[in-house]
Amino acid sequence: MWLSDKAGAFYKMGNFPAAVNAYSEAIGISPFLPKLYINRASCYILLSLFEDAVTDCTRALDLLTPPVDANRLSRVRTLAKRGSALCQLGYLDKALEDYQLASKLSPEDEGLKSDIQTLLSQTSGNTTATAAVPDVAVAT
Repeated sequence: MWLSDKAGAFYKMGNFPAAVNAYSEAIGISPFLPKLYINRASCYILLSLFEDAVTDCTRALDLLTPPVDANRLSRVRTLAKRGSALCQLGYLDKALEDYQLASKLSPEDEGLKSDIQTLLSQTSGNTTATAAVPDVAVAT
């Protein structure tokens, strides 16, 4: 899809607002492709538009059904992205739930385990979260 490729090029150039616009246009044409929402969520995170990122990740997860092994990695990445955005918004308990779900799907992922430990220490101490933001690179 041409718009998705254009959005990816904008992303690689660091022009995240243009990438958001291109992904939005692509979504208007193909609203049932989870990758478009996932990639736009990555841009939103980099633009500190965390509520928009949560919305796009939630939509992508809705589209990634049924949950099968073929979409497991996309679900893991999307849950981690949404968890990251939720952390930035201060919703630590919800973020922890997403990271734990992602870790169940990908138990070998040490980064997720580390983020969970960070969140657990922050939620028990009631400190404001700025947990590590997972890699927000666009999906190919």
